[in-house]
Amino acid sequence: MIPDYHSDDFSTARLEDPVSLRSAAGEARATLYTVLNRLERNDLEGEDQQSIDDCLGALAILEEALR
Repeated sequence: MIPDYHSDDFSTARLEDPVSLRSAAGEARATLYTVLNRLERNDLEGEDQQSIDDCLGALAILEEALR
């Protein structure tokens, strides 16, 4: 299976290849870091703190899963 990380079906797909799962988690981590950096640069008044916290939580989960 060649995963399509941008597909709506990807989140429900069951990948049988652990390498694909690791690759998908790495892609998700990179995307979250990009979003987090954009949020932090633009959030001068703290309005996006909940989104920033959500990104940090998701990153922690991914970091643990990639170990």
